[in-house]
Amino acid sequence: MRTFSTEAIILKRSNIGEADRIVTLFTKDFGKIACIAKGVRKMTSTKRSSLEPGMYSKIFCAKGHGMPILTQAQILDDFQHTRSSLVTTRNLSQVLEILDTVTVEEEGQDGAFEQVLDILRALNEDGASSKSRVTQLLRTFLAYLGFQDVNETKFSTISAYVEFLADKKLKSFSYLTVH
Repeated sequence: MRTFSTEAIILKRSNIGEADRIVTLFTKDFGKIACIAKGVRKMTSTKRSSLEPGMYSKIFCAKGHGMPILTQAQILDDFQHTRSSLVTTRNLSQVLEILDTVTVEEEGQDGAFEQVLDILRALNEDGASSKSRVTQLLRTFLAYLGFQDVNETKFSTISAYVEFLADKKLKSFSYLTVH
């Protein structure tokens, strides 16, 4: 199969060259993958907004000799509330970094994509219960991936536990505490 189409959540992006980006996606069908989005940094690019971290998009890719080349993207949900303030944007950033850290490239697991979508939907909710719901959903997702329950460890935050698992510091601020 030289081309494929799937739903994806954009986890992160990094610039390469003058107009291109490497985009890390968590896809419904293939798990976590990295793609090259050519020309996406140009002002005239129609894919530009669809490939921002935290977007839920329908993507179309062509397989090349190396990384897949992302040729089309369409936003399915932008989780608008997660970008309404600096605090909610920081929370989104931390959740995406945790998801990127605990998932492995090209290893999809049935049901994992729906769990990640549930986490982002809970993060998008307004209210005080949102934080505890996100924390619970992340704990469930970590257990689903085969990690020990955070409550059974010495760590008081999911972030600290993920830092221990990855053996590196997360770049985002602490948000998710375990109760």
